[in-house]
Amino acid sequence: MTDFLQFPNLQIDGLQCAITTRHGGTSAGNYASLNLGFHVGDNPETVRENRQVVARTLGCNLENLTCAQQTHGTNIEIIAAENRGRGALNYDSAIPNCDALVTQTAQTPLMILVADCAPLLFIDVKNRALAVVHAGWRGATQRIASKTVAKMKEVFGTNPQDLRVGIGLTLCISCFQIGSEVAHIAGEIAPQSIILKGENRFLDVRELLREDLRSVRVLDSQIETMPNCPKCETKTFFSHRGENGQTGRFALVAQWN
Repeated sequence: MTDFLQFPNLQIDGLQCAITTRHGGTSAGNYASLNLGFHVGDNPETVRENRQVVARTLGCNLENLTCAQQTHGTNIEIIAAENRGRGALNYDSAIPNCDALVTQTAQTPLMILVADCAPLLFIDVKNRALAVVHAGWRGATQRIASKTVAKMKEVFGTNPQDLRVGIGLTLCISCFQIGSEVAHIAGEIAPQSIILKGENRFLDVRELLREDLRSVRVLDSQIETMPNCPKCETKTFFSHRGENGQTGRFALVAQWN
């Protein structure tokens, strides 16, 4: 059975989007079963089969699937017809050094892979633009969310107040203990995102991302957040922290029809 998650408030005519789980694929062992990452050591042919499951379920063309070689940075790539399909069938052809993909082009499914970090979906219905973004603490503290908004405004004329944003599942506060250096950097953006429990510091990465989005005038009422935590739910999701780094990747996939 293939289980996908949806953002209830981002069900828009002409938009196909979902966050996958670890169920419904053919990978085995640490990667069981719907691993979508080529770079984690799984059999490449099995990963291609798993990606075909996702494409078929969402009604996408696998050969148009566009992926990034994610680096926890803030580089953003605009995907047009001429560069769609990069990374669909192997890792080496994916867009290098990139953590956000943006497009207006129809039939161009974009994929971001995660296993604890937050997958973000940005939808500009007026200009028919969308973005998928990979945001862990590094990306969040480097303001990848607001930088994506700025890029969409620059390239497509997006009005931040019209944007609808989905923040997908990510580590919960209890599972996201951080050191003093990360706490200092995150606290400069969103002091309320740092939670103290005795001498330990924990990060509310959802609130950190929300505050970054607020800073560029994205409306709170337009931001939807999933509550799930991969580390707390390793039977349903892959978790890098929860499985000692030996695991697969699930994904956010989105396209305009």
